[in-house]
Amino acid sequence: MKTLNHSTVELSDINLIEASAGTGKTYAIASLYLRLLLEKELMPEQILVVTYTEAATQELRGRIRSRIREALEVMEGLNTCDAFLQELYEKSSGIGMKRVRDLLERALGAFDTASIFTIHGFCLRALQDNAFESGSLYDTELVTDQTDLLRDIVYDFWRMHFFGKSAPLLAYALHKRLNPDNLLSFLREIHSGTGVEVIPDFNGEEIAALESRCEAAYREACSMWREQREAITDLIATDKGLSRSAKHYRPDLLGPLFAGMDAFADGGNPYNLFDGFGKLTLGEIQEGTKSKGAAPSHPFFAACQRLLDAVENRILALKSELVHHYRKSLPQRKRTANIRFFDDLLEDLYHALQPENGGGALAGILRKSYCAALIDEFQDTDPVQYEIFRTIYAGSGLPLFLIGDPKQAIYSFRGADIFAYMRAAREVGEERRFTLTHNWRSSPMLLQAFNILFDNAKRPFVYDGIAYHPLDSGKREPDGAASCSIETEPLQLRFMDSSQEKNGMFTVDDANAFASAAVAGEIARILLEGEELPGGRRCTAGDIAVIVRTHRQAALMLDALHARRIAGVMRSNRSVFLSMEAEEVR
Repeated sequence: MKTLNHSTVELSDINLIEASAGTGKTYAIASLYLRLLLEKELMPEQILVVTYTEAATQELRGRIRSRIREALEVMEGLNTCDAFLQELYEKSSGIGMKRVRDLLERALGAFDTASIFTIHGFCLRALQDNAFESGSLYDTELVTDQTDLLRDIVYDFWRMHFFGKSAPLLAYALHKRLNPDNLLSFLREIHSGTGVEVIPDFNGEEIAALESRCEAAYREACSMWREQREAITDLIATDKGLSRSAKHYRPDLLGPLFAGMDAFADGGNPYNLFDGFGKLTLGEIQEGTKSKGAAPSHPFFAACQRLLDAVENRILALKSELVHHYRKSLPQRKRTANIRFFDDLLEDLYHALQPENGGGALAGILRKSYCAALIDEFQDTDPVQYEIFRTIYAGSGLPLFLIGDPKQAIYSFRGADIFAYMRAAREVGEERRFTLTHNWRSSPMLLQAFNILFDNAKRPFVYDGIAYHPLDSGKREPDGAASCSIETEPLQLRFMDSSQEKNGMFTVDDANAFASAAVAGEIARILLEGEELPGGRRCTAGDIAVIVRTHRQAALMLDALHARRIAGVMRSNRSVFLSMEAEEVR
């Protein structure tokens, strides 16, 4: 990728800026915004800026406004160390300083109309402002939480499948711990919106074929059991190759296993698999065979395996049926109640932009309203979001800048689709792909450590489409800074030595305790020795952060700090009602 030059990058077509945290992505957005104001003479309302959260939109709004004011002060003669603003000043001298100042003053005066939105805010504005072109209703209610509606859909599905006269799947569904609440969580997790293919997918004919396979496998297994029960039970009870541990085929556990098969064969329901049925399948027979033994052989085991596989696939097909029911019912219920949720805004705008829905007119209107677009946090995109902006701007020649860090999209909790990002990156020409190479947040030594770590890693983010670009420090250390900064290496790995344990291994609990104690001990050392931060200030507990994976680990870490009389605060997304304080209040 080419290094982005804020002053000279061409303000046209689709561009990708891929950069790590701390490299000045917000600075780049504000600088491009300035150039669009001056070179394209656009008004703030004509420059679309989209970011991830409401808080981020407010921060961006403040940063851009400050940048315009700073540029105006430079144009009025204030000295600056900002290379971009200095270059902007020199370029402006040639085209008329008064005109430049007038444009900046105009932008500041009209900045309250600036088009800086979250993605949902942009979609809502586009739909409401163009109700005829998008087919939206004026009085549609925007609802923030669709849990109740989803729950109604899941309960309807549950009733349709399990409240009738015949519900053969119910027993095994409950055995697999399926219930309406679990299915509701399942729907939330798969993000099954437009453009998302949920696999495997089953149609009606495939489900009927699955049920036939279940019936056939059940008849085959039960017939063999009735005809050869004595031979099968004797084989399982006496074969020397089978392990007799409690996990596998301990003698006192075989009686209940055989009784369970008797009841199952008499029950007539192929889906009513009992606890322990798996021990009669070929897979578990092989798993329960001693390492130096030979697995017993009988066609009954293969028949049980076929039955288990068919029943498992039928449960998988049940989830596929739920997805189909959800995709059909949800739009109908929303239309009836005339309500929309945040994700519907994206779906509605996406569909309104499709050619078959006359989307060309709407895309043209949006291009006229927003003559340039800067999309922040683009790594958090999904196929719908990307298609919206591609449909509006592709081939128009208008500037669209996609700014993001794909390394952050690997975190699934953000709801990002890394494959949508990589597709977008592929569709942007190489001459339009840029990166930022200077980090303004971290110390030079830490950046050097990261470069060494990632330069020696092969595909550290699994996919070739996610690259690590080496970073230089954008900051120059002031004279004497090295002497007052922490003298230890900037990036350290601590080894948890379990050699003193009886078997040379840590349990999970021991490892968590070891790590918490080690981190708390290091923090105590830093505070006790009074290490200085750059600038001469002594390090305090409030300057230190500890990042963990789970709430339980955070609690262990806090206990370890408190044991050393070090103040700490645990931040999490858990409900306040789960805290000890809430319990004491109750």
